[in-house]
Amino acid sequence: MNWQNGLTVVLALLLIVVLVNYVYFQNETRKLFAATQSIEKEKLDLNAEWARLQLEKSTLVANNRIEQVAREELNMKLPEDEQVLVIVR
Repeated sequence: MNWQNGLTVVLALLLIVVLVNYVYFQNETRKLFAATQSIEKEKLDLNAEWARLQLEKSTLVANNRIEQVAREELNMKLPEDEQVLVIVR
C-alpha cells in the first residue's frame, strides 16, 4: 500500500497545481477584460471628441465666418468698384 499512498500524494499535488493555475489564469483573464473595457471606453471618448472637432472645424472654415472675422477683427472690407482692375489677355 505504500505505492498507493505515494500515488495519492502525487495526484493531490498535481490537483493543487492545476487548481492554482486555474485561479491564476482566471484572475489574469479578468484583468485583461477590464483593460479591454477601459480601452474601448477611451476609443469611444476619442471618437466623440473627433466628431466634435470635425464639427467645430467645419464651423470655423465656413465662408461667412471667415468674412465676419475679416470684417470685425481685421477691419477688412470688399474693394470698391474703382479699386478693381480687370486684366484681359
